[in-house]
Amino acid sequence: MGYRVTTATTWPEALALLRKQSFNIVLADRRLPDVSGVEILEMTKELNPEVAVIMMTDHADLEAAASAVDEGAYGYIIEPEGRCELKTLVNNALREQELLIRNRKLVESLQRSNNILEKTNRALEQASRAKSDFLAKMSHELRTPLNVIIGFAQLMLDQVPGEVNKEQRQCLDDILTSGQHLLGLINEVLDLAKVEAGKVKLRLKNIALPEVVESVTSAMMPVLSPKRQSLDVDLDRELPLVQTDEARLRQVFFNLLSNASKYTPDGGRLKIRVVRKGNWCQVSISDNGIGIKKEDMKQIFEPFYQVDNSIVGERKGTGLGLVLVKEIIELHGGRISVESEYGKGSSFIFTLPLVAASKTLS
Repeated sequence: MGYRVTTATTWPEALALLRKQSFNIVLADRRLPDVSGVEILEMTKELNPEVAVIMMTDHADLEAAASAVDEGAYGYIIEPEGRCELKTLVNNALREQELLIRNRKLVESLQRSNNILEKTNRALEQASRAKSDFLAKMSHELRTPLNVIIGFAQLMLDQVPGEVNKEQRQCLDDILTSGQHLLGLINEVLDLAKVEAGKVKLRLKNIALPEVVESVTSAMMPVLSPKRQSLDVDLDRELPLVQTDEARLRQVFFNLLSNASKYTPDGGRLKIRVVRKGNWCQVSISDNGIGIKKEDMKQIFEPFYQVDNSIVGERKGTGLGLVLVKEIIELHGGRISVESEYGKGSSFIFTLPLVAASKTLS
């Protein structure tokens, strides 16, 4: 039959062979005088769980042999009639055993890969926390002297130490503008580091969103007016209260509106629209600016990613503003998405949870 066969006439002899080497198949005669069929099966499986045990029996032991299969034996043959079936039974057992061994190796390989992946993930998490802690500390250390520079530049512009001439004023304006820009970048890095480190705790309260929108609209006028940009507002005054951190929500509005203004030409239009969607408030901030290219859409919320702003000629930021917006919205349990057509404008849409619908504004 093409197989290497080893025989034993007693159980001690068979046991010694099982302990000495590995077998693919064990043909066990249930009629051995010194051991029962169940003991043969149990000991064989204990020494090699993957071995296929085939019980050999006669008609008298047919019920016991069938019981052995229930206990884990691969099968049984009845002597002498079943000898012609032995080759088929052995071939089937070998194929099944090969599949079991392959599956075991695959499972072991997957387990090793999972262990490696878990260790890698833990190392990445530790590295990410260390990075966030470092950025937070560095940002804090940079802000202190920068605030001093900004403060003294403002004092000199106000001529508190003495008069300044036109050229000096121009230099001080440049120092103040650059310092404030750098401070804004540092604040964004610091905010993101805090969020990633899990150190941002939302101060949730029930607020009237129309009041926040009105306040934000007024605050944006100094930014929009020099570019002759308009800001339209469309909202439901009967909208239920929203549960949010008001300071963080203002940060979201200012960031999205500032971006909309930056990427919209002079004389362009911006719009805030607020509607109710079930138990959620949906806010969209849209513009008719330059829009976003398709290749940029998937990466727009990635850290440090910046779209090409050479068209509008604006100073580059950190590429963290939209990342912060996304993190803040998701901390509220909401979602944010973007819709855009290059050359025609963009809309950023986010959701916030509503308080009980009965708590509406008068």
